[in-house]
Amino acid sequence: MNDRVTIAVADGIADVRLNRADKMNAIDPAMFEGIAAAIDRLAGMAEVRVVVLSGEGRAFCAGLDMASMAGGGSGLSLDDRTYGDANLVQQVAWGWRTLPMPVIAAVHGVAFGGGFQIMSGADIRIAHHRRGSRSARRIGGWYPTWRGSRSGGRWRATTCCAN
Repeated sequence: MNDRVTIAVADGIADVRLNRADKMNAIDPAMFEGIAAAIDRLAGMAEVRVVVLSGEGRAFCAGLDMASMAGGGSGLSLDDRTYGDANLVQQVAWGWRTLPMPVIAAVHGVAFGGGFQIMSGADIRIAHHRRGSRSARRIGGWYPTWRGSRSGGRWRATTCCAN
């Protein structure tokens, strides 16, 4: 794991935080790796009963860091299925669904694009009423309906807004 994602465990609760507040937790190659590593680590933590996923700073996740992806030099492959049916880019959203414990996304600020997909991978989403959430039709391999979220009825039933 790297410094892009932190995990603190106390009393069976894993507090997982996207840790790039200066960029509103925008996803760069290191963030992709950090999230996937956090999911792998959590999968082996029998003492964890629940995961709470949030972002440091003023946003949950602003989506893809376009500056880090400019010029196609990210080194990310969309073809390599290194996580079963998923590639690394898909794993950061889908991987939360594979964990043996429930995942709660505590969303504040924005959850755009890939951030929306990560949020959608959680079993329960609790969002501040003034948050912004958007998922583009297609940006760099991210699709609003692919695997990160379940059916619309289930999604609506597990999403709520907090004042």
